Amino acid sequence: MELVSTGRQDSNGIVVQNGQNQSSVGNIKKLQNGVSKRSLVPENFIHTRLPDAVILKIFWYLDIISLCRCAKVSQKWKALALDGSNWSHVDLFEFQTDITLPVVSSITSRCGPFLRTLSLKGCKSIEDKAILAFSTHCHYIEVLNLNGCTNISPRCDRAFTSHFTNLKWLDLSSCILVDDSVCNALSAGCPQLQHLDLSWCALVSNNGAVALAKGCLNLQHLLLRYCKLIGDAGVKALTQCKKLSLLSLMNCEEVTDSGIVALTKGCKELRCLSVSGCTQLTDLTLTEIGNNCPSLRTLELAKLIYLSDRGFKNLVKGCNSLEKMDLEECQSITDNSLIQISLHCPYLQSLTLSNCERISDEGLRYLCGSYAGQTQLRELELDNCKLITDATIDHLVQCRGLQRVDLYDCLRISRGGIKHLKSRRPNLTVHVYFPPDTPPVMQHDPVHNRVCRCCVVL
Repeated sequence: MELVSTGRQDSNGIVVQNGQNQSSVGNIKKLQNGVSKRSLVPENFIHTRLPDAVILKIFWYLDIISLCRCAKVSQKWKALALDGSNWSHVDLFEFQTDITLPVVSSITSRCGPFLRTLSLKGCKSIEDKAILAFSTHCHYIEVLNLNGCTNISPRCDRAFTSHFTNLKWLDLSSCILVDDSVCNALSAGCPQLQHLDLSWCALVSNNGAVALAKGCLNLQHLLLRYCKLIGDAGVKALTQCKKLSLLSLMNCEEVTDSGIVALTKGCKELRCLSVSGCTQLTDLTLTEIGNNCPSLRTLELAKLIYLSDRGFKNLVKGCNSLEKMDLEECQSITDNSLIQISLHCPYLQSLTLSNCERISDEGLRYLCGSYAGQTQLRELELDNCKLITDATIDHLVQCRGLQRVDLYDCLRISRGGIKHLKSRRPNLTVHVYFPPDTPPVMQHDPVHNRVCRCCVVL
């Protein structure tokens, strides 16, 4: 073999130049584990050949964990993975729930103006300083999820007043320290806010609702579940939010017919309304909803014991577009309400009648035989409807689109009836429970008397 080189020769006759082996023999010299040195870093490795713009585009689709892993590949990939353009959407729940302030500072300095969506859901260690850090460095956040950040206090109101001017979607549910001062800050500093969840913020009162109505006129979705200090004054103030399409007042027990009547007259764009647990409401609420909310799609009325068949008759005549109704524990309604629903709600897809103990097979016969029952109905909950029997099974077979039916504690439904239903609708999910059979009573055996071992000894 001819060596074309001017380097020196070592004792084995191999030409070496600048301290490196230049011969073909050296190129195939093996390590002890049988792998050549050159094969450890191939020349066509992806991070050395792809343009930076292409790698950045690929990184844009990765989550935080994947980006951090890519940053360990090489210095080049580290620089590209930590580029702010890749950090426009940050979800720390899957990454580090016990996040500390130094980590927050690092993220905020990296994301800067690129950050648009930030989720800190479940990060219970997050405090007001962290929120202020994000607001100071990341002015363009549009979506912010603070669900379950229980250490967030009213002192974070400065962040919302001064810096979150682009905020459109905010979840503060279960932030138990949040009160009316935060609502005042949102009203003053977040005029573009469209979605706000304050569920389980028990310190928010009518004053907070009034403040929101004054400054957040673009609100479309507002959730106030279990805000038990909210009453008629707060609900009436919300009529200033003309774009409001979803409102949840679940378990706001101070709300009465007066507040709901004013709401229905002022918010004509309502599509979804939940007043479950507002136990003072009567048929007047149903009548006014029917008169003023023709575009309503979802209505939740669980645990309203004062609602009767008369109210539902007035409701469904005006709300013909209803797709979902929750009537759980509306104990005063009878089959007459089901007949009216069957006649006037052709688009109904989900209906909850659990614990409506006056509903019987007759009402379900009308429902299942209607246009909605046969073509539209997808979910039906009948838990603890004590009057329904296996006759209802035959009615349910007509519901060709039905995907799920709940029959817990329906004592007159038999195993045979469920078996028949499953044979006719094999793709239907049926939730039912039958207690185990009572074990047979053991007969006394005179030959083998059962006595304890102590008695045997004695």
